[in-house]
Amino acid sequence: MFEWIRRKPNLMMAGAIVGVALLIFIFVWFEPHKAFIDERVDEVVPQAETVIQEDAAPTTSPDSSAGTTPLPVDETSVVVTTLVPPVAYPVLLSQSVLIDVAHGGSGTVLVLELEDGSRVLRFEDLDVLNGPDLVVILSDRSLSGADDYTDGQYLILGELKGNLGNQNYQIPAEVDLSEWATAAIWCRRFNTTFNVASINGS
Repeated sequence: MFEWIRRKPNLMMAGAIVGVALLIFIFVWFEPHKAFIDERVDEVVPQAETVIQEDAAPTTSPDSSAGTTPLPVDETSVVVTTLVPPVAYPVLLSQSVLIDVAHGGSGTVLVLELEDGSRVLRFEDLDVLNGPDLVVILSDRSLSGADDYTDGQYLILGELKGNLGNQNYQIPAEVDLSEWATAAIWCRRFNTTFNVASINGS
């Protein structure tokens, strides 16, 4: 065998180059090292606000600086103040937990509405496997059909910021949440769902 190698050094060199190129391709495309690397991202809950509205009958105060006699006050008039119950923001629209599909993981999934009407998908206590090309999506697929999106509709909210922690993902204003059933952590490159949660009671 060594004699054969000595006689065909160019062939062996070509084989070595192909082998190294194959290893580089596997490392770059499949990114197996990511499964052993944790990325923690911790974002705060969007600031809660309290809104109190008051409706009061307009009153006119006499101008004492004008040097005129103040107009008599009609003691029969009543000022009515209506207090609207305070609204605490963010408003919780839905809450569920991640379930396993291709890989184990855990975390709570919240959909929050902020004071300005915008909405956020939030992961709390997220702990999932890291991987290549992971994105956070909304999908019309039910929990039972969340392992394949080739025939379904989905909306990418952004790349997964980290596989650990607490994170917020903005939901576009034009999105009708009633049209979407689940949120998922999805490997776009290999069409593999890591974890999924219901956002609409499905």
